[in-house]
Amino acid sequence: MHRPRRRSQLAAIAAGLSLMVTIPSTLAFGQTKTSAAQQPVNGGTLTVGELSPITALDPTIASSVGASGADTLLALYDTVVRYNPASNTYTNVTAKSLTSNAAHTVWTLKLRPGIKFSDGTPYDAEAVKESILRHIAPGSTSFARTYVGTISSITVVNSLTDRFVLNAPWGSFPYLLTTQAGFITSPTAVAKLGSSLNVNPVGAGAGPFILQSFVPGQSLTLVRNPDYWGGKVHLDKIQFVYYPSGAQTYAALKSGAIQIGFLRDQTVIQQANNDKVPGFQAEYGATDTIALNEFSGHPTASLLVRQAIAAAIDPHAINQRVYAGGAVVSSSPLPPHFPWNTHVAGTKYSLSEAQKLVKEAEAKTGWNGQLNLVDTTTPASTNWGLTVQALLAQAGITVNINSVSYSNVAGVVYVQHAYDLSQSSIAIPPNDGAYVQFEENFGGGSNNFYGYSSPKMDKALLKAREATTPTQKSAAYAAVMKVWDAQIPMIANEAIKTRIIESPNLHGIEPTSQITWDYDTAWLS
Repeated sequence: MHRPRRRSQLAAIAAGLSLMVTIPSTLAFGQTKTSAAQQPVNGGTLTVGELSPITALDPTIASSVGASGADTLLALYDTVVRYNPASNTYTNVTAKSLTSNAAHTVWTLKLRPGIKFSDGTPYDAEAVKESILRHIAPGSTSFARTYVGTISSITVVNSLTDRFVLNAPWGSFPYLLTTQAGFITSPTAVAKLGSSLNVNPVGAGAGPFILQSFVPGQSLTLVRNPDYWGGKVHLDKIQFVYYPSGAQTYAALKSGAIQIGFLRDQTVIQQANNDKVPGFQAEYGATDTIALNEFSGHPTASLLVRQAIAAAIDPHAINQRVYAGGAVVSSSPLPPHFPWNTHVAGTKYSLSEAQKLVKEAEAKTGWNGQLNLVDTTTPASTNWGLTVQALLAQAGITVNINSVSYSNVAGVVYVQHAYDLSQSSIAIPPNDGAYVQFEENFGGGSNNFYGYSSPKMDKALLKAREATTPTQKSAAYAAVMKVWDAQIPMIANEAIKTRIIESPNLHGIEPTSQITWDYDTAWLS
């Protein structure tokens, strides 16, 4: 079976989806490296330099999102629909069609017939339903749990059709099926493997590749799925590796050790741009943030303490000391080229105000002026932690730093909640994915990773979700920003470029949602 992946636009677009964007969220470099006369070559091993170590392969557990490992999940599981960030449109993948009613409250998914998971079981409507519901099962820590929670019910109409009833209108619902919730797992494999699915998902996916070996945090190797429903896969194998710094990743590309890599080191990105290295670049909002633990018992649960921290943080200082001036300074979580202008600036730096707020918070809450900060042992993160520590010290705040390995930071922050402050990145894109990122991180009451709970934010996000016109979206995101500034759920510092660098002999790579990459048509010349 061959899928017309880049030619079959979602029928839902014609049914009235609002898909408007004025500036692409990705900028392409070296697009002419493949000529029309070149034919794909079969065989070869692609080595990928990941932005962070891969620690989990179960879509309901993995903290892998966007450039931090979502490409591995996409290669293993495939996805229901594919998102094109340049045109803000969707394409059918395992879906045959996805349509909505006029109110965008009921969506009907029809699957392509004949698809099977790599364990030989059918990729059908029941499998889609069970897989998506895993994200909101009791005890789930899935990154998708809040926005999957917007689904009131999933009804299996027939073996290839699901009907989704939402708890409110959502014109961009297809986006949900491009990310974690769209990585469908075999119910048979889930039942058979149990917790081992997370490290050895044999037979669980329907993607173009299957697992050969995985050592969490160290190495991951995938091999071609010989029975891939979408047709012949060109590559024999993909190896995923991790380098602690952007300079090492760039050196690996130049030496031929990798053929594609992810960069967030702004100096190295500028070098890659100067060298005209092929690939793509994305500029998302809130890619450098300070996560604030708002669960009970932490000083950052106090608004006064959060206000003091926000006033003490000079994003220009972070830009200079951590990113050598290469980032875009922005205390707004929205990206610089957000198409729905809100005219709301974000929090403001004021050392005198910070010092005043620190004293007020100590007097009113009994806070001792100390905070625990978690960063990682990578050089860039260590520099970031020391910079934040120095800035807060000027305001009278003592920061104790706990540096953990990159592979352990997700557990410390998202599972144990053993921090007050942490380096974070939520990557708000300049398109319909913005709602998903806000909902994932700050929606659903306290059912998020930071303990933040706000009926006002929930109401504002609901308006952003329901909006269909540019005017409605601008008003909705302005409301989100006003709540953000008033309640400070997180502190945004910079909009950091993420650069994907490619070898000239790599072809067939295109971005999808959240800076994720699809390898099903990739080939090496």
